[in-house]
Amino acid sequence: MSVLSEWDIINELGRGIFIYPFKGKEHSIRGCCLRLTASEYAYTFNIDQQTQQKQTLLLKDRQDNKLIKIPSRKTAIIWTNESVFVSNYLCGAIHSQVKLVSQGIGHLGTRVNPNYGGVMAIALHNLSDNDIQIKVGDTIAYLRIHRLSSKSSFSSAYRDDPGKLHDAIPEDYPTPPELRSWLNDSQNLWRKGDKNDILKALEQSSEYKKAKDELKQKSIRYRLVFKYLPQWEPMVWATIVAALAAIGGAIGTWVAVLRPSSPPSFDPTPIITPKTQIAPTPKATSVPK
Repeated sequence: MSVLSEWDIINELGRGIFIYPFKGKEHSIRGCCLRLTASEYAYTFNIDQQTQQKQTLLLKDRQDNKLIKIPSRKTAIIWTNESVFVSNYLCGAIHSQVKLVSQGIGHLGTRVNPNYGGVMAIALHNLSDNDIQIKVGDTIAYLRIHRLSSKSSFSSAYRDDPGKLHDAIPEDYPTPPELRSWLNDSQNLWRKGDKNDILKALEQSSEYKKAKDELKQKSIRYRLVFKYLPQWEPMVWATIVAALAAIGGAIGTWVAVLRPSSPPSFDPTPIITPKTQIAPTPKATSVPK
C-alpha cells in the first residue's frame, strides 16, 4: 500500500478519485492530502439530556461572517463542503489540522473505506475550557489517500450512507431537516456521492481542467530525460542554454582557425585514362571450290 502524492491525486481525479468542489492544486490539496472544509451544518447532540435536542453551532460575527462555535468540553459534528468518492483500489485516512489541535481540538483518527461516496461528517472534540470558533469554509481536516496492494472486495452496495448520518447522529435523534434538505438538494446531486454526478460537476470546473493541463505538461517533461535535471526557473535554464551556445560557437571558431589548409596541387591537369581500343572483326572471305 502506498500514499498518493499531489500529482498522483490529480492523475486519479475523474478516474479513481472524485471530489467536488475542487478549487485547484493550491487550495484543495495540501502536500499529499485533500483539504476538507467546514460547511455551515454543525451540531452538538446532548445525549446526556432527556430532551435529546440538537444544538446548532452556526452563528455570525459583526462582519456577517459565518462561524461555528464549539462549546467547551463538547463534541461537534461538522459536515464538509466537499463530497468525495474513492474507488475500490483506494482508501483514505482523515487527519487533524495542527492549528485546531493547538487550540484544544482532539486528534482525529477515522477512515474512508473503498467505494465510499458523499460529504463527510467530521467529529471535533473540544477538550479545552474555552469555546473554539471555526470560520465556515476553513480547513477542519485532511484526507490522505492510500493505494491498495489489490482491489478491495468491499461492494459499493454495502458502503456507508452519504454524510454518515447513521454513525454521526446518535440513535433516536432525528436528522436535522435543514441538513437533510441540503444533502438531498436536486440541484446539487453530487453531495450524495455518486461518482457520475460528482464527475459531471467536476468536468465543468475550470480548476479541474487547469490541474489536468498542469499534469500533462509535467508528465511530458518528467517522462523524458528532464526528470533527472534540477527544478530551476525558466530564466536560469535560458541563461544556461545561451552560455552553452556561446561556448559551442567559440569552440567551432577555434577549430576552424587552427585546422591546417590542404596543400595546393602542382599539376592541375586532370589524368585521363586511355580507353582500350577494340580491334575490328575481320570480314569473312569466300573460299574457291
